[in-house]
Amino acid sequence: MIKVLIVDDLKPAREMIRDILALDPEIAVVGMTENESETLQALRTQLPHLIILDSLLRQTNGYDIASKAMKIRPTPIIMLTASSEELTDHALRVFDCGILEVIPKADLYRWRTRPEVAKALIRKIKLLSKVRPESLKECGGEKRKHTESLMPNVTLPIKEGNRRIVAIVSSTGGPNALFQILQELPSDLTIPVLIVQHMIGGFIKGLAEWLTGKNCLQVHVAKDHDLVIPGRALLAPDDFHLTVTSNNRIKLVDTPPVGGHRPSGNYLFQSVADHYGPGALGIILTGMGSDGAIGMKFLKAAGGKTIAQDENTSAIFGMPKAAIDLGIVDRILPVTKIASEIIAFSASENLDPWDHRNG
Repeated sequence: MIKVLIVDDLKPAREMIRDILALDPEIAVVGMTENESETLQALRTQLPHLIILDSLLRQTNGYDIASKAMKIRPTPIIMLTASSEELTDHALRVFDCGILEVIPKADLYRWRTRPEVAKALIRKIKLLSKVRPESLKECGGEKRKHTESLMPNVTLPIKEGNRRIVAIVSSTGGPNALFQILQELPSDLTIPVLIVQHMIGGFIKGLAEWLTGKNCLQVHVAKDHDLVIPGRALLAPDDFHLTVTSNNRIKLVDTPPVGGHRPSGNYLFQSVADHYGPGALGIILTGMGSDGAIGMKFLKAAGGKTIAQDENTSAIFGMPKAAIDLGIVDRILPVTKIASEIIAFSASENLDPWDHRNG
């Protein structure tokens, strides 16, 4: 049985979530609490596999509870939010607290007329309940200092002799994995980084700010026609596919979702394969589903290099496993070793920068 703790100070909301979860015999609600003290006590005594937590409570807020819960007993958390404005205002707090998924609360109130809403919540609970506590500890640790970047303002385009690029795709658990990688990359990295991170609308700008610090690359939300330049990471914006052109420019595409995703990792990888070929490094990080696997197949066929995050450090191993199962991954690595591979890829003068390394 998957044990779930529901935290909401509104009784009708608690009962609504309980009724949704009662649809699946593999899920058991082991507690329904409405404040911090009750929640932390239930965390200690009921040992839930997952917490569904309202972001705004009368006596406190869900972000404070999430932070304390992670320190007591790291547990996967799905947070319910009231409005899109709240997403923008509190995006940084979501990432600092180690929350894995955010769901608009209003969506759940329509579950009786939209059965797919209930099915989606139950599916997420089943997947997230399997997340290993050790993959959450970094998220629940001390907050980073959000200092102003001290890195130089890089303005030089990619040189023809070094047409290389890194493309990264991630989903559930991705923000923490991205931070661990980007903080180890030097500010003078000689290649650009493009990122597709699956995320509820309204969070991407906050994610870019959270990922940017004085010890990591500058991270921006990509805009149409942006120049792709070394030493900078660009995140796909909400509801657009992220692609590149032959003259090192960003092209945002609003064609239909691919596999339910827009932005899609498949779209990014195929675009990078088309324009960079053997100069591309594709990386798939933690996440549900299989997005990125097919696109990575194109990248591999074009002569690019490929990396998948390993199971032990992935919050959810779905996306990396899908690529690995296709037999297109050159290296399966813990998240802590991916940055060094990016640096080696960018610094090598060989067409194949991994020729001299053990596979």
